[in-house]
Amino acid sequence: MRDRDHQRPTSVAERLREQFAPAYLTLTSIIQGVALSTLVIRVEGMSEQFTLANWLLATATLLAFLLVWHEYLMQALAYVWMPTLVDSAVPFAILVTELFLAHFVYGNERVWFLIAGLAFVLGIVAWGTTHAHTQENADVLKAVRGVSPMRVLPSVVSIALFLGIWALYDVLGLGQISGLVAAVAVLVIVGVLATTVPYWNRVLAYARREDASEDAPNDEERV
Repeated sequence: MRDRDHQRPTSVAERLREQFAPAYLTLTSIIQGVALSTLVIRVEGMSEQFTLANWLLATATLLAFLLVWHEYLMQALAYVWMPTLVDSAVPFAILVTELFLAHFVYGNERVWFLIAGLAFVLGIVAWGTTHAHTQENADVLKAVRGVSPMRVLPSVVSIALFLGIWALYDVLGLGQISGLVAAVAVLVIVGVLATTVPYWNRVLAYARREDASEDAPNDEERV
């Protein structure tokens, strides 16, 4: 009977939860490596023709890669859930957007903003799949309740802004101020990155509070 313990539902569930974070972060690191290599190759090949706008878009793209990695790091370490097909599909969809972002740092600024807007849409999908598992992560979600809206609102604003720039790029003649438009992209992504700080600090504070409560009985026993 002991030989079949690993086949019990509780054993399978525990194994899935334990392996999810390492597997997800490994996949994400590979995806980010591919995206970063694509960006480096694109910049290296076209840098002689780069204008200020292109360099700013390259900077925004690099920051976007950092944002994707940091988001997955936070979600995979802070939460546990049973992975679904959506959890497998979203990272690859994000990889596609990252590859196009890297490609369009030169050649078509308007399309870059379209892809960036779609990337933020995928980010909200990923956020939603994580927060849908409220029962398994009730305590953590309660700890970040106050700052959780701050994680969604900037993404919604970014989607509206980036897709708006894409839609009105030719109408407003934004190509004539491409450097300023690209600078907006950098500032927006830096702003979204900044919103991760209070969110992650709240998760860390919750984890440290748990550690402190576990250490307290041990200290009393020593006394």
